[in-house]
Amino acid sequence: MDEQVCTVPESARLVFQDAGETPRGFVVDLFREVFGRHQRDAYALSMLIERQDKAACGPFPPSVAKALFDAAQERIRAKGHTLQITSEPAGETEAPDPSEIQFECARDAVAWHFADIPPNSLVTMLRQFPGHMRADIQIAIDKLFASPVRFFGLLQQRWTLEKLSFAELRRAGDDPVLVASPQYHEIDIGEAMPVKCLHNGLWLSEANEFRYAVVLSYYREPIQQCGTSPEEMMLIEVAVPAGGAGESFAQHCFVELERAVQSAGSYRGKILSLESDPNYSGRSRGVTVHRWPRVDRADVILPEKALKLLDGNVLSFVGMRDALRQLGQSTRKGILLYGPPGTGKTHTIRYLATNLADQTTLIMAAGEVGALGEYMNLARLLQPA
Repeated sequence: MDEQVCTVPESARLVFQDAGETPRGFVVDLFREVFGRHQRDAYALSMLIERQDKAACGPFPPSVAKALFDAAQERIRAKGHTLQITSEPAGETEAPDPSEIQFECARDAVAWHFADIPPNSLVTMLRQFPGHMRADIQIAIDKLFASPVRFFGLLQQRWTLEKLSFAELRRAGDDPVLVASPQYHEIDIGEAMPVKCLHNGLWLSEANEFRYAVVLSYYREPIQQCGTSPEEMMLIEVAVPAGGAGESFAQHCFVELERAVQSAGSYRGKILSLESDPNYSGRSRGVTVHRWPRVDRADVILPEKALKLLDGNVLSFVGMRDALRQLGQSTRKGILLYGPPGTGKTHTIRYLATNLADQTTLIMAAGEVGALGEYMNLARLLQPA
């Protein structure tokens, strides 16, 4: 190999070039041990060389650049690698910051983030949440992971509706999970603005003493039996270094997410139904918020006796629930509205729903009897309902 000579200008940067024959591990060690770069920056610079055939460090004062050049050249010659180093004036345009490297696939981004942590030293913890609670989950996630080192949307090349996992992101092969612009669904929660809910995402973040990653995957469970529609689910997975600090942090994250679900702040006190259309429409198995205008008592055309019974058995009864509990009485009551079409049953329901202050009202059609269990679970979560 011809020996290279370094002519150093007043302020220089060192440029590394290679045709892809020098092992990545050697390049990473060179940047770490000779140039004192952090493991993650060293990994990013090695990726730049592989992707663009070159990367640069600097600027350096002349004497520092010459010393670094000589030390690096000695290592390269000793191993017989093809990595080339030249110097050039620093100029006004400096070398790109390796922390801003652009990734094409998730496995490279994850490898960069955990560059100095062996794969078998990472553990993952996960939770699943029902898809109809994604608005509250998203609001909690936005607070928990507000300042990531890097954040990416994720794009699957194979089956777009299968769930993603941390292991899937790291999988080797010709069809890796790609990083992409985040994709959001706008979820109507009955407020002035919808909640933007992420489809798939990857957060690469740091706590005080360690780095961690969070994977969000919104997916559809396979159909279990004929006549049922697939259920939407959210998977949240946190990858942390093995040990007490990381695992405690992951548990804290899940406690906060579960607290957000239990509070159900996005839907409590509103008039709701579950979307049950088996044909996927972007909100399948989600929650629909009904914005019914208030119906006044004077607008309900019923005999006064029937209207008093209705008020007493529903509106007044709900208002006395606390007192009934203190007396050990049941706080459950049902009513049946009977009559041919056009006699005002639906209008009466609207009157009751829009006058039940601070109550969550769930509207379920006869054709949705198969979803009765889901409605009951939602009613318990959003009670008083």
